[in-house]
Amino acid sequence: MTAVVESGYDDDLDGELLHPKTNPLQQWWVLTVRGLTKVFRNGEFIFAFVSPAMLALCFYLPLRKVVAEAADGLDYAQFLMPIIMLQSMSFVASSAAMRSAFDGMEGVNARFRVLPMPALVPFVARTATNFVLLLVALICGLAACLLMGWRPIPLDEDGGGLQGAVLAIVLVGVIGWALSFVADGVGMVAKTPSATSQLVAFPTLILGMLSSGFMPLMLFPEWIRGFVRNQPISQVVKAMRELMEGTATWDTVAPSVWWFFGLIVLGLMLFGVAARRIG
Repeated sequence: MTAVVESGYDDDLDGELLHPKTNPLQQWWVLTVRGLTKVFRNGEFIFAFVSPAMLALCFYLPLRKVVAEAADGLDYAQFLMPIIMLQSMSFVASSAAMRSAFDGMEGVNARFRVLPMPALVPFVARTATNFVLLLVALICGLAACLLMGWRPIPLDEDGGGLQGAVLAIVLVGVIGWALSFVADGVGMVAKTPSATSQLVAFPTLILGMLSSGFMPLMLFPEWIRGFVRNQPISQVVKAMRELMEGTATWDTVAPSVWWFFGLIVLGLMLFGVAARRIG
C-alpha cells in the first residue's frame, strides 16, 4: 500500500514543502495489481473453472436423458449453456462481494480515504480486478459448456451461428459485470463477510433453481410457472437462447436490458450508503 502514493514534492521559494504529488493512474495500477494478486492467492482463478464444470457435471449427466424424454428429444447441453454461464457470473459476483467485505472489515477502505488519492481510484481498481476475473470466468464457463457438448447453432440449421453465440456471451458478460458491481456495493455495506455471502449467494441460488435455466418451463408445476417465466434469470436465459437460435427480438432482449440498468441503479445506491458510512 505504500506504493499507492507516488513520492515527490514541490518546493516553494523558501524551500518549504507544498502538497505531495499524486499520480492517479499509478495508484489505480498499484491497487489493481494488489486485487489481482489477492485473487490469484485465493485460488479464485481455479474456482472460476471448477464452479461451472461441477455445475455442468452435476446437472448434465443425471438429467440429460430425463429432460430429453420429457421434452421431445431436447438437446440438454444446448439448453443448459445459458444457466452455466450465468452461474459463472454469479461466482464472480460472490468473489467481488467477499473481497470488498474483507477490505471493509480490515479498514482498508477507510485508510484509502485519508490518502491523497481521488475517491474513485479504489472503486475503478476493484472494477478492473472484477473485470479480469469476469473474463476468466467467461472463458472457463465456455470451456465447460464445450466439454459438455454445447456448440453454436449453424446458420444452415436455422440458428444464429457464431454471431448469435457471441451476442449471447456478450449479454451474459454485461449482466455479470452489473452483478459484480452490485456485489461490490453489498460488500461495502454489509458488516461481515458472512452476511455478504448470504446476501449475494442465496438470491442467485434460489432464482437459479426456480428458473427455466435447468428445466423447461413445462416441467414446473402450473401454479409457479408465472414466477419462473418472468423472474430475471429466466428472462436472461430466454434472451441468450433466442440469440443463439437467431430468433431474438427487442421484446425478448428488452427485459435483460432493463434488469441491467436496474442493477446499476441498485449498485449506485449501495455505494452512496457506503460512502456516507466511511465518510
